[in-house]
Amino acid sequence: MTQPSADIASLISLIASAASSLESYYTANAEKPYVPSLDDTEPHPLDSTIYPLDMKQAAQVLEGACAQLCATLVRPNHTVLNKHLNIYQSAFLGVALRAEIADILLDEPTGMHVSEISKRCNIEQNKLARVLRALCSNHVFREVSKDTFANNRLSMLFLKSDPLASYCYHVSDEPTNKSALELANTLLDPEWGYSNAPDRSAFNRALGTPLTLWHYFEGKDNPKAAQQGARFGRGMIGKSLANDSEAIITGYPWEKLPVGAIVNDVGGGWGHIAMKLCERYGHLNLKLQDLPERTELAEREIWPKECPQAISDSRIEFKPVDLFLESPISDCDIYYVKNVIHLMQDDIAIKVLSNIRKVMSPTSRVLLQEYIIQAPFRSPDDDLTLDQAQPPLLPNYGVGRVRQYYTDAAMMVLCNGGERSLEDYVQLAKVAGLQFVKVWDLGELCAVEFAPLSKE
Repeated sequence: MTQPSADIASLISLIASAASSLESYYTANAEKPYVPSLDDTEPHPLDSTIYPLDMKQAAQVLEGACAQLCATLVRPNHTVLNKHLNIYQSAFLGVALRAEIADILLDEPTGMHVSEISKRCNIEQNKLARVLRALCSNHVFREVSKDTFANNRLSMLFLKSDPLASYCYHVSDEPTNKSALELANTLLDPEWGYSNAPDRSAFNRALGTPLTLWHYFEGKDNPKAAQQGARFGRGMIGKSLANDSEAIITGYPWEKLPVGAIVNDVGGGWGHIAMKLCERYGHLNLKLQDLPERTELAEREIWPKECPQAISDSRIEFKPVDLFLESPISDCDIYYVKNVIHLMQDDIAIKVLSNIRKVMSPTSRVLLQEYIIQAPFRSPDDDLTLDQAQPPLLPNYGVGRVRQYYTDAAMMVLCNGGERSLEDYVQLAKVAGLQFVKVWDLGELCAVEFAPLSKE
C-alpha cells in the first residue's frame, strides 16, 4: 500500500499564519507596539495579560506545527536522541534556579564574567560556564562574550521573587525529579504497577514514605517537606499564571450571577482565584475551603495582606474541610473546584463529588477547572468533543498542548491520579449525582459545568 507523502507545505502555511497573528497581536499593543527581542529584559504589557482564545490557539498551532514539521523532516534517530537528552536541560535549569543565577545577574545588563558569578554562587567556574552555555543555546540567559553571561527575556522568570521560579524549582528538585526517575520501576513492579492507591505511587517509592504527597507537604516532623510544601504553594500561583488559569475570571459569566451569589473555592489552597473573583465582581460573596493548614494560612496571612477589604466587608469566609470525609458549606451557588479531581483515583473522585452533591441546592452548579485530555486521532464533532486543530496538525495540537500530558504524568508519578477526557469527567459526575451542562473552552485548562442530576 502506498503511503501518502507528508504535507509539508500545509504545516509551513500554518506556522506562517500563526506567527503572523501573534506578531499582529503584539504590534497592536498601544504601550509597546512591537515583539520584544529575546535579549530584552524589560517586561512587556502582554506578558501578564491573558491571551484571547484565538491568540492561545495561534500559539498552540505555532508550537505544534513547528515540532511536527521538525519531527517530519529531520532524521528520526536525531529527533529521538534529542528527546532523551532533554533530561540534562532539566538538570541545568535546576542548577540555575538553586544557584539563583538570574538574581546574581539582575543588575548586570552588560553581563558578568563567570569567574565572578562563580564566587557569588560557589560553583566551580568551568562547570558553571558549561551549564550556562547549554542554557543559552536553549534561549535561557545569553552569552554576550566569551564566559560573560547576562539575563534575557526568559531567564528573568528565574528570579526568586517570581512565583513561576518556585514551581520550576518544585519540578526540578525533590520530590518531583526523584519520583519521576522511579516511574519505570514503579510501573514494572507487579504489585505497585497495578495499584491505584495514592500511597503506591512513584513518589512513595522514591522517598520511602507511606504518606500521600499532600500529607507529606504538611511537614509534620519534617521541616524539609514543609519547606517544599510552602514552595509548591507559591509555585502553583506561577503555574496558574503561565497556563492562563485566570482565564476563568473572564471566561465564565460570573457577572450574570445574582447579587449576593456565593462562590465556594473548594480545595482552593490560598484562594488565588477566589481573590481575583472578589476583586473583579463586587456582587459576589466568597468561601474558601481546604485542609486546615492551608485555610488557616490563607485567613491568617495571605488575605489580610493581599485582599484586606474582602475581610473587612465580610465577603469572604474561611472554613477548613476534608473533602474525603465531609461536605463543604451547603447551598452555595457555585462550587468551584480547580486542579483537585485530577489528584484522585476514580473512586475517591466520585466520593468527593458526591460530598459536594449532598449540599447543593437545585440551582447550584459545580465548576471543575482541569486539563481535558484530547486524543491525537481525529474524532467526530459532538457535545463532548473539544476544538480540534486543522489538518495536517495533530487534532490535539500535538506539542502545542503537551502540558496536559506532562501534568497527567506528574499526577501519575506523585499521587496515582491523572487528567481525564471530557467523557471521563461526565461519567464520574453522573455516578456522583451530577449532570453535564457545558464545557467552557479557556484555551488550555477547560471548565466543565455540572448541575444536580434530576431524579426523574
